[in-house]
Amino acid sequence: MNVLEQFKATPLTLTKLPASFIEANPTESGQVPSDHLQSTTRQPFGSSNVYKTSILHYRVLAEGDDVKTVYEVAIKLPPNMEEEYFPGDAIGILTYNLASEVDYVLDRLHLLESADQTYEVKLAKPVKKKNPELPHYVPKYVTPRRLLSECLDIRITPRKGLLQAMASCTADECEKRLLEILASKEGSNLYNELILKNEMNFLHVLKYVATCRPPLAMLIEHLPRLQARPYSIASYGRENHIRIAFAMLNDGQVGITTHMLESKLLHPGKWDKYLYMYLRQLKPVFNYREEDLERNIIMIGPGTGVTPYIGFLEYRKQAKGGSTRKTKMGSAWLLTSCRYQDRNYLYEHELKGFMQAGVLDRLHVASSRDEDSQYKYVQDIIEDRKEELVELLLDDATKLYLCGEGRTMLPRIQDTIVTCMSKVKSMPKSEAADLLAEYRKTGKYLYYSMIRY
Repeated sequence: MNVLEQFKATPLTLTKLPASFIEANPTESGQVPSDHLQSTTRQPFGSSNVYKTSILHYRVLAEGDDVKTVYEVAIKLPPNMEEEYFPGDAIGILTYNLASEVDYVLDRLHLLESADQTYEVKLAKPVKKKNPELPHYVPKYVTPRRLLSECLDIRITPRKGLLQAMASCTADECEKRLLEILASKEGSNLYNELILKNEMNFLHVLKYVATCRPPLAMLIEHLPRLQARPYSIASYGRENHIRIAFAMLNDGQVGITTHMLESKLLHPGKWDKYLYMYLRQLKPVFNYREEDLERNIIMIGPGTGVTPYIGFLEYRKQAKGGSTRKTKMGSAWLLTSCRYQDRNYLYEHELKGFMQAGVLDRLHVASSRDEDSQYKYVQDIIEDRKEELVELLLDDATKLYLCGEGRTMLPRIQDTIVTCMSKVKSMPKSEAADLLAEYRKTGKYLYYSMIRY
């Protein structure tokens, strides 16, 4: 290997690994929980308990050539959640790693034959680590298959400590040396180039070092928790259910939660209809409440970023229809986008209905691949309507919401808003950026970066 030659004479600086403190051994006693193994544990950003609920029905919002398939799912609303959520809130769905990827790890650990046997997870004795604690999201009794499926994130980008621990479980000296180089201070550039830039995860590395066989207890110590996945609630005030929408990845990747959800929808004979979910508090808050009804709102949501606004508009429609309401409702603008208006214009029928009902005042849709479209991207709408939009945004009674894919799309849209503020108000772009940043601090501008799963 060129890498090994490059570092042949280089002394490596490695951090001293903490002492192992967990044991995971087969046992004849103990009961493995039947529900999702994380269903009784506290969840990150959770503002409710985890509820076991079920899928009621679904529909396809978008499909066809050159578009992502998008599903909308109706989920039975647990009774205790009826009064707990607001438009724009999200739920967390407990997920499962792909069975094929779990089986690969089990096979590597020589655990396929005992994958469904009960194991006891406990602190190792004698205890060498100061104040050791077992992960609260791993039950005392588990099976290796369910542990890897429900508790541990096997797709995580491996940190240097994990790579160094893997090196200690690797038989081949060249593979061991490579892991140590990646884990060392001297190998930082290689780590950035090989691991970070290539987006290599634990599974990729495990396939790269064929003689690495880490014990199950080491994975519990070094792999982080398998996190629940957040989905915006795309409804408000339904009698017995909430709705979410999700898009399937179409770039050769498989999202573990979207795969699970699609499988439950399309193959009910093989998959059960149950989900484990909880109300998830977004940080910062991204919702629409009664005190916002009098405000003007600008909602920007490309693609599936439109989903939380359906709840906003259903809430406005309910409020407008209430006989006791006396206050005037603020104006509402929505800017969204799709590839083709005839294939993946999400919620077209509903949005036109909100326009007719008078709860949505302006609706602008960009379509990036329709030859005759006036706007290709949301940024084009903002640029074309900049005078009106900026004047509305600067009004003290206005709130701006921006929701969508956060890696590239949202930063570009935000930059366009800043540029238009600068042009319309003849201010330096840096001053416009500072003003928008101040709006985020005060809650006048709410930003939600959706994550692909």
